Amino acid sequence: MTKTVNAIIVDDELNGIENLQSLITTFHPNIKIQGTAQNFKEAQAILDSNPIDVAFLDIQIGTRSIFEFLESFSKIDFEIVFISAHNHALEAFKFMAVDYLLKPIDIEDFNKTMDKLLQSLERRYFANNAKELIQQLKLEKEKFNKISIPTFDGYEIISIKSILYCQADGSYTQIIMHNNKNILASQNLKYYESLLEDFGFSRIHNSSLINNEHITRISKADGGFVVMDDGKKLSISKARKVDFFTNFKIK
Repeated sequence: MTKTVNAIIVDDELNGIENLQSLITTFHPNIKIQGTAQNFKEAQAILDSNPIDVAFLDIQIGTRSIFEFLESFSKIDFEIVFISAHNHALEAFKFMAVDYLLKPIDIEDFNKTMDKLLQSLERRYFANNAKELIQQLKLEKEKFNKISIPTFDGYEIISIKSILYCQADGSYTQIIMHNNKNILASQNLKYYESLLEDFGFSRIHNSSLINNEHITRISKADGGFVVMDDGKKLSISKARKVDFFTNFKIK
């Protein structure tokens, strides 16, 4: 993982902080220590002012338990590696720690823990990126509500929502809109299927592509057909019937 990882170390013993800091600096230079703390107040100040990916937390801070500190968080959005001279594994598990290191820290145990940590951060990083990408695509899709239609003498700019359905007309396409306006576009129906399928359009026949938002009725009679907002009855082909009915939860 090449991404910089932001970390905090919380330990009431200075030599504990220095030892762990030295290990991280030596073996994992991509981990940036944003701050170290020897009490809860210092730790909170660092967390409030820095983005943190992982917290290395000694379980016993003075006379208080780090679990007391963690209980104050409504949401923990960073990974945790617990460190202690004693085994608190059951309590640590409650906070879904990546791993648990016992003092004095063994190099082999440290490297195994860091491997697990980096794998966990990698999964989180890609999961967050995927979420952001999906959200961005949704926003872009909402903004992108018009298309240009090539005609014989130029381009018509129309709202996607205004399209009722498209019908094949040889190698051209008739685009029928809700305002009784028809456009003969100089592209075939397959082109408009690929352009509009992500905007709620369904290909129900070799000759018909419909806007699902403008269907007023679906019938299984006469082999299956839909009625559109303008009253037009359009047949559903046998080959496309199962997928279309499944889409609308029709049995």
